[in-house]
Amino acid sequence: MRLPILCCVLMWLSLPMASAQVPYDTLQPDQQAIIYFDFGQDRLRPEAEDSLRLLLEGLDRTDDRWIDIEAHTDSIGSAKANRALAMRRAQAVASWLVRMGWPAERIRKTAVGEGRPVLPNDTEEGRQANRRATITLLRRRVLTTIRGQILDDSTGVALESMVHILAREWADSTTSGPDGRFAYTLPAGEVVRVDVRRAGHFFSSQMLRAMPGLEPLAIRIKPIVPGAKSDIQHLYFYGDRAILLPRSEPELPVLLQFMQINPAIAVEIAGHVNRPWNPPVDSTDRSFLLSMNRARMVYDYLVREGTPEHRLQYNGYGNWEMRFPHATTEQQQALNRRVEIRILSTGKVISKQQSLQIE
Repeated sequence: MRLPILCCVLMWLSLPMASAQVPYDTLQPDQQAIIYFDFGQDRLRPEAEDSLRLLLEGLDRTDDRWIDIEAHTDSIGSAKANRALAMRRAQAVASWLVRMGWPAERIRKTAVGEGRPVLPNDTEEGRQANRRATITLLRRRVLTTIRGQILDDSTGVALESMVHILAREWADSTTSGPDGRFAYTLPAGEVVRVDVRRAGHFFSSQMLRAMPGLEPLAIRIKPIVPGAKSDIQHLYFYGDRAILLPRSEPELPVLLQFMQINPAIAVEIAGHVNRPWNPPVDSTDRSFLLSMNRARMVYDYLVREGTPEHRLQYNGYGNWEMRFPHATTEQQQALNRRVEIRILSTGKVISKQQSLQIE
């Protein structure tokens, strides 16, 4: 029994990249098609050829992409016979691609045989699903390494810290050594966010594009002491509302983690709005209430997620503490509208070993 033709059309997948820490150029999965075969056959079905045409559509045959073919079978017959059938299926796909103009030297073939079924082989439906070939388009990526050093902002002392690297489609982490230094290898040109998280210090975050020749990062993180304050980074709201933009929702768990790895601190959540070229607003003014409500939104989240209320306060400051009272640029206005964490009191900070166990 054949699978429905719909199952044989091109499957465009968001594929995880190959290991981000391979110290040389790498092949990164880009697009993928899955095609199916009749029992015991290596001949391409018409719908399989349609899927392959879609995979090749618009591609430059002269660029440095590769195609990986991985062929499978059901479990009927011996393992040796099925590996041979899988190789014939892989070769059939490769031959078709070469006829379509794809360079033979940029095709890799793997005969898996019956070893990795996607469904049990005890039904005809399962066996048909296993008579398949997966064709993956691979893009060659040049790798580069970003390097940096983590320092205490007050003393300049090097710090061991967790360093999180976040891209659009993947995330990873590493640690800085006793000298505060870290290195991470990734595809050149990737836009990433570098987050530094350590107990006893405010978290740090910055965006960058990883390019060859990038200067080492000097990341200074502020220690937690009474009276210290820091913006909650990347926290953006809908205009005139106390509702986060979707892209900022992941920032709240980061703040929760900050409270969890510093279990003795008490903080004030301080909301601010942007009203430059105006006198300080009254506490009954709409914009003052907006600053209060935005701080309250963050407070409510932390309480809901288990942070004890006695460790938290929230307050609104309207436009009383704008960094740029006469803001003229969007960047200055963005710095005026913010939510801060202010340290009210500290207690015993958890150990260095605990600080390096941040997930």
